[in-house]
Amino acid sequence: MTWDAIFSLQGHGPYILGAYGVTAVLMGVEVMLLWRRARVRRDRRAGADRPGVDRPGMDRPGTVRPDEDRP
Repeated sequence: MTWDAIFSLQGHGPYILGAYGVTAVLMGVEVMLLWRRARVRRDRRAGADRPGVDRPGMDRPGTVRPDEDRP
């Protein structure tokens, strides 16, 4: 699709560009959230692998450990 075609869609071009823009922003937010989640999981796992690292709260019943998958 050319730029001429986008802007000659009987005035609907800005709406199409806006929809693509919103989609791109939402995809960027999703990538950022997934990256942050993976970083937190990686850091938790790295902490579990190091002996002598105190991790408060991991001895309580019902606490999910990083190496356990959530349902």
